[in-house]
Amino acid sequence: MKYVLAIASLFAGVFASAMEQEMASIPANSKTGMNLLSKAHRQVADADADVDMTWVIDYSIVFQGCHAIRQWNAEVEDEDDVRLENKNLVRFRLCPTDTCNSNNGGGCSSGYGDYIVDMADYLDMFLEMKEEAREQACE
Repeated sequence: MKYVLAIASLFAGVFASAMEQEMASIPANSKTGMNLLSKAHRQVADADADVDMTWVIDYSIVFQGCHAIRQWNAEVEDEDDVRLENKNLVRFRLCPTDTCNSNNGGGCSSGYGDYIVDMADYLDMFLEMKEEAREQACE
């Protein structure tokens, strides 16, 4: 288990660096952006509710950083199970596209919202976006 966490942390650090360099911003109304926001929004709203996401058309997603927290393991069944577990997260900012600036580390300074998603979800989205970009470059 400790090795898995160490490898995941190393993997996260490498991807964080790559994401900062390659992903200045993602249009929030793109397929990738909507997928990511749907996962982030579930942290606040009921996952089964239909949510109107049309308002994101004028926003871009800007990577902010990786975070790790320790939390109680709700799936503990016996005394040998791990009581505390690491939760790896990614924070991103939803910035108004017209004020979004890739030279500004935060992306924007007003009119934004910060979101947190599970790192695995963000990495899945990142890899999906890279694959789509590669496919478009080949066409």
